[in-house]
Amino acid sequence: MIKHALSVSPAYDDEILRSFADKVWVCHRYLQGSTTKEAPYEIEYCMRHAIGDWLKAKCIVTTALTDEKDFHLKPGDPWEYVATAMDRYKEPIPEEKLIFIGVPRIYKHMPLFCAALYHELGHFVDLARDVAGTTLLSHPAEGATDKMIEVILSHRREHFADLFAACYAGPAIIDTLYAINPDAGISLSHPATADRIEVVRGFLEGEEFDELTMFQEALASLGLPPLKRRYSIPSIASAFDDIRPYRLSTTEELHGMMAAGWSYLGQIKAGAGPSWAATGSQLEAVRIVNDLTEKTIRNASIRYLWERALT
Repeated sequence: MIKHALSVSPAYDDEILRSFADKVWVCHRYLQGSTTKEAPYEIEYCMRHAIGDWLKAKCIVTTALTDEKDFHLKPGDPWEYVATAMDRYKEPIPEEKLIFIGVPRIYKHMPLFCAALYHELGHFVDLARDVAGTTLLSHPAEGATDKMIEVILSHRREHFADLFAACYAGPAIIDTLYAINPDAGISLSHPATADRIEVVRGFLEGEEFDELTMFQEALASLGLPPLKRRYSIPSIASAFDDIRPYRLSTTEELHGMMAAGWSYLGQIKAGAGPSWAATGSQLEAVRIVNDLTEKTIRNASIRYLWERALT
C-alpha cells in the first residue's frame, strides 16, 4: 500500500497522504513489537482468547511496549481509511482488524500486573458497541444536563469495564484497583475506588443489583454475551512451591491464573508462603511468581498451538 501511495499517478492530495502516513506510523509502532520479539506474548495470548468471546471478526493483536504508566487497548483499521480515501488502490483489502495493546515496558515480564488489560478490553468492547450509551435507553438520566449525562456515562463506562475484567480476572481486578489507587475519591471521570470495588465484589459474590441488571439488559439488546464468570482459579500452590510452572487444562484456568497468582503473592506477603520465599526479599518473590506465571501461560500456548496443528 505504501508503494502504491508513493507511485500512483496522478498523486493523491497531500492531506490524504499525511493522514495515511500517520496511520502507517501508528501501525508500525505496534507491529514492531512482533518483529523484534519484544511483545509480551503471554498477555497477548490471554487477550486473544477473551477478544474471541466478544468480537467475531478476524483480529490481529499487536502490542507496543510504552514508557507510560497506563495500559491501553484500542482498534486500528488503516484499511478502512484506504477503502474510503484511496480509491485507486485495487488490491484486495485484508479482512483482519488490528487491535493495538499498549503495555508499560516495566511490566513486560510481569503478567500478573497486566490484569488491568482486561479492564481496558472492557472499554474496547464498550467503545465498539456503545454499551454505556445503550444503558440510557432503559435507565435514562431524567432531568440531567448534557454535562451531567457525560459524567454519568463516564462512571458507567468504568463500572462496566471493572465488571468485564471481573469476568476474567476475578478478584485480581480488586487487587489491581487497590494497587493503582486505593483511596481515590469520586471525580468527573471515575467513581470512587471504594464504590468500584463494592460493585465488583457484589458481582463476584453472585449478588443481583440494579447496575448489573442495567448492563445485562444493554448487552442483550446489542446481541452481546452476558457478564458472567469466565475463569476458574487453578490450584497452583503445589507447583509454585516447587518453583515449577503449573499445567493449565482449560481456557478458564488460563484467565484464572491472574487471581491465582495474586492470591499466591498475598500468602507470601502474609508470611504463609513456601519455604523458598522465606529466604529472600518480597521483590524477589514477586519476580519468581511472575516468572512462573509467564512460563505457565507460555507452556499452555505452545500446547494449544501444537494440538491445533495436529487437528
